[in-house]
Amino acid sequence: MDAAVPFAGDRAAPRTLVPAISFLGGIFAWLLSVPLFGPTWLGLAAAAHLDPTAPVYLFLGGHALGLAGSGLLSDIWAPFRKAGLAWAAPICLALTLLTAFAPAVALVTFPLLGLVAAWGIVAWAPAFKAVVPLRRRAIAFAGVPIAANAFKYIWSLGIGHVQPAWLVVLATLPLVASVAYGPRLRGVDVEGPMMAAATPAVPFPDLRPLWQLAPFLFVVYLASGVTYAAVTPSLLRALHSSVDPSLLAYVVSIPVLAIFGDRTTLRNVAFAGPLLLGAAFLVWAASPNAGGAAFVQVLMGAGYAAMDLLTWVALLEIAPSYGTATVFGIGLNMNVLPILIGAGLQAQVPALARLPNSTLAGGMLFLMLLAIVFFRDTPLLVRAPNSSRLAELPLDALDAHAIEASPAPTTADRLGLDLADMATTPLSPRELEVARLVIQGMTVGEMAKELIVSENTVKTHLASVYRKTGTHGRAELSARVLAGDDRGR
Repeated sequence: MDAAVPFAGDRAAPRTLVPAISFLGGIFAWLLSVPLFGPTWLGLAAAAHLDPTAPVYLFLGGHALGLAGSGLLSDIWAPFRKAGLAWAAPICLALTLLTAFAPAVALVTFPLLGLVAAWGIVAWAPAFKAVVPLRRRAIAFAGVPIAANAFKYIWSLGIGHVQPAWLVVLATLPLVASVAYGPRLRGVDVEGPMMAAATPAVPFPDLRPLWQLAPFLFVVYLASGVTYAAVTPSLLRALHSSVDPSLLAYVVSIPVLAIFGDRTTLRNVAFAGPLLLGAAFLVWAASPNAGGAAFVQVLMGAGYAAMDLLTWVALLEIAPSYGTATVFGIGLNMNVLPILIGAGLQAQVPALARLPNSTLAGGMLFLMLLAIVFFRDTPLLVRAPNSSRLAELPLDALDAHAIEASPAPTTADRLGLDLADMATTPLSPRELEVARLVIQGMTVGEMAKELIVSENTVKTHLASVYRKTGTHGRAELSARVLAGDDRGR
């Protein structure tokens, strides 16, 4: 096991936390600076007299395909996931350098970049979930987009002072961090029988929580695609600047939202996203001057900070322990595909391109209101309220907390769940211990140390707990514990 270091108030966290943040942060910073409408790619394409949009659409298409396919393969075949951590970043680095010195090959390299980057991202998700306790995931993940967007902002400031080809070369520097840290994540223990032969096989992961969240994400990121293609260029022209001020708003907003989400519930963050974006579109329609444009960019930066935080952390939490990469890959398509569709419609349909700002803003505002309706009617609780408070309780206090619910406590009552009805067979004493440690937010490695057993033994007990209780992962088990606790009050 890795040595442990303190982190954000937890008892301990593996040293793999820094590699987990740095690996994805490097990929994000490169992605935002180069293939995803990045300023470095736009500058290189302009210097080479190329259409910059077609390769970007190919990148997004390859990325969507790669997210779904790589996610499924990563859960079925552990060596494929581990190879993604070791090789995705080096391959992206090589393909980007090739594009820098031969821009015409972008039509070939960009879809490959989309596929390979997706491979690395879905391989990262189970490792991050295993490393970071549930009640700290939002603030831990926030470090990734903060670093990536700060890099893009600083890069935008100096973009006019470097030759385009060398600009792309320098923009790949964040990938060096991913190349260095990816192999260090290969040894992270990922709970789940698909990853360990010592645990029993389970069926394809339950995707129902994902389908509950999907309409909300799809609608918001459809508007994001239109924003990329139409709104942002219009705002930058009004500001007479090539530097996007929304990046600063994004970087400042996301840690505040992350702390808020960890301390309360990500449902509140989910509502903040469409509300901020809806306000931005209203201001855009009413104030087309430079002052209004700057305010719109600030609102958009904060709105998309909320949405990105929600998307990534919610997918980590609703994904079952067995099949994290699959759910994560499919779920991120609710981000990538709408952006591709929205940007493509705006760029390829002449009638949309000719719409006045007020009409386009009205359409975007309608999408935000629709998103709020979708999420309001969604039964999914991304994180149950008060889960952080319960997770902080020691084991004996947790027992007492649950025993209050019933004058005659049973194994089921002490967990705050009606397991007598849910469980096909009663939980064993050791399974009950494992369930309590899961509620406390411990990783597999931490539980193994606490119980003085092997990690494979812990995973076997976890599989049994989930099977007997009819739950599909930590988030669902914790939510049902809290539901039982609330009924007992």
